[in-house]
Amino acid sequence: MRENSIHTNEKGCDTMNARKQADKIAYFFIAFAVYLLIRAFSTYLIIPLVNVLLYVSIALSLLASNVPRVMDIPLHYAYPVRCVEYFTFCIAIVCFIALCIRHIWL
Repeated sequence: MRENSIHTNEKGCDTMNARKQADKIAYFFIAFAVYLLIRAFSTYLIIPLVNVLLYVSIALSLLASNVPRVMDIPLHYAYPVRCVEYFTFCIAIVCFIALCIRHIWL
């Protein structure tokens, strides 16, 4: 390992650079979640309700998992945010299965 290296791990990789990349990925998922929310609320009269619920649940799950990565939240909010993430992820799975069944039967 190099001498005088402050932000390197035992493999010699720059951990600050890896953290910046992780933040960029988290910001991308946040932007994608906002896009899904806008899409769901702008087309809720046109598309079936299951699609709207799928978009909203995916967006909320993405927001609940990625916002705490880029923003400091108080520790007592960590557990409720994690519960929201798991709940909306399960709702998204149920909606996806319902859409698959609907597609098979139609």
